[in-house]
Amino acid sequence: MAREKNLTIRELVIEMTGRQSFVGTPETVARRIDEFVQAEAADGFILVPHLTPGGLDEFVDRVVPLLQERGVFRTEHTGRTLRDHLGLAEPRAVTPVTPAVPGAPATAASLGEAS
Repeated sequence: MAREKNLTIRELVIEMTGRQSFVGTPETVARRIDEFVQAEAADGFILVPHLTPGGLDEFVDRVVPLLQERGVFRTEHTGRTLRDHLGLAEPRAVTPVTPAVPGAPATAASLGEAS
């Protein structure tokens, strides 16, 4: 490819790692995204709106429902938090350490650790 296009190493890296753009009708965009998902070529996408605010409104209103119909975009969350949605355990509570001398920083000795 580099020879065919007479690319420098820098230009080749940019060519090979460039961001994917999805352009077209809502149906075309949904189909292309679905192709990536079905080929296991992506596990998520970063959407960068060209206008703010409201730059993603048309995508949300017109493309997301098509992706949901295809089963590649969730219709509801599985939990109340991102941690729940990802199936991660709740972190255990950590008890704050009180230094032996008020106002002094905690040390290995005050934490009961061997030095």
